[in-house]
Amino acid sequence: MTLDVKHTPVLTRNLEKWKDPNIRYVINQGGSRSSKTYSILQLLIIIALMSPGTTISIVRQTMPALKGSVIRDLIEILKDMNVYKASLHHKTENKFNFPNGSMIEWFATVDDQKLRGRKRDILYCNEANEISFSEFNQLVLRTTGKVFLDFNPSDTEHWIYDLLKDDKSYLIKSTYKDNSFLGEDQINYIENLINVDENYYKVYALGERPIAQTRIYSHFKQYSELPPVDDWCWGLDFGYNHPTALVKCAYSDGRIYVSEHIYQTGLTVDEVVSKCKSIVDGKDLWCDAARPDIIEALRRVGLRAKAADKAVKEGINQVKSSEIYVDMNSTNLLKEYKLYSWRTYKEQILDEPVKEWDDLLDAMRYAIYSNRTGKFDRKYIGIYSPKRN
Repeated sequence: MTLDVKHTPVLTRNLEKWKDPNIRYVINQGGSRSSKTYSILQLLIIIALMSPGTTISIVRQTMPALKGSVIRDLIEILKDMNVYKASLHHKTENKFNFPNGSMIEWFATVDDQKLRGRKRDILYCNEANEISFSEFNQLVLRTTGKVFLDFNPSDTEHWIYDLLKDDKSYLIKSTYKDNSFLGEDQINYIENLINVDENYYKVYALGERPIAQTRIYSHFKQYSELPPVDDWCWGLDFGYNHPTALVKCAYSDGRIYVSEHIYQTGLTVDEVVSKCKSIVDGKDLWCDAARPDIIEALRRVGLRAKAADKAVKEGINQVKSSEIYVDMNSTNLLKEYKLYSWRTYKEQILDEPVKEWDDLLDAMRYAIYSNRTGKFDRKYIGIYSPKRN
């Protein structure tokens, strides 16, 4: 078979295993920008075109994450292949019907009705390490043919590694070097991860399992509906090249429910103030103490902006000791949660976080740690410590 689409070797390798009758599980382990997701989507479209009447399901843990990445790429590929027609794209039903009777549908694993619904011919689990084994098992039980998975190997232990031991599994490893379509800036960013942290480089550049479990947080849960709350506050981390990040922390029955409200780069001070004024209510807004000028500007428009206690280790411990629930639609916050790690040096885990993918988590930490007594506040920022009971 010849491929008339621009592709990387990752597509070719997945195509070979689709045709192999001895393989059931095609597992794509790779680093960032390795083209694993894009290549699998290209293959699924090719299969749908070549095999009339094929039903293909694409799943991920949450629908916002699915639509914001995979489905956006799917539609782009359909258009590039001159297959897309708006009349075939059923947006409310989350599916695309091909003229030959094939169909690609997509849904989140949190949708229990879909999870235990009808059968399919082919299953694709995107970011499979976000999916529980019980969810994966329910999906596989209703899949008659091939199962494709992709993931970044950020966990030291996972059910995917057990699946790799199955005789019907095949591992396809890929890195950014497999993707000849990357620009120089993208390549430089990935290669510079070696200067950020060796574990980050190992996972996200080389697509290898980490040296040790370095994730800082591992206890967050997700929620879809906010229960009645007792109180709430806000956390704000300032940025420009890095995103400015705003979160809301709501307290209910001893639990903390966190949601993201701003996550945007390139905001000026006036834009930050304007956006916060339109979102934040009369509750405390705990801010990055490094920018007293912005804190003062927020106060002048009537917000209860306060300098946060930025003690990192103590704040992390406070978050770790709290029962945290994250809004399932807060996709950037959930991504940071998965990536936020301790630094490593020569296979030793250091008592210091990697300063990447932490903007929303910093904002959350400011709010949770500073709000623990409700007394920490100084109008002007110098060298200080929080007031304590």
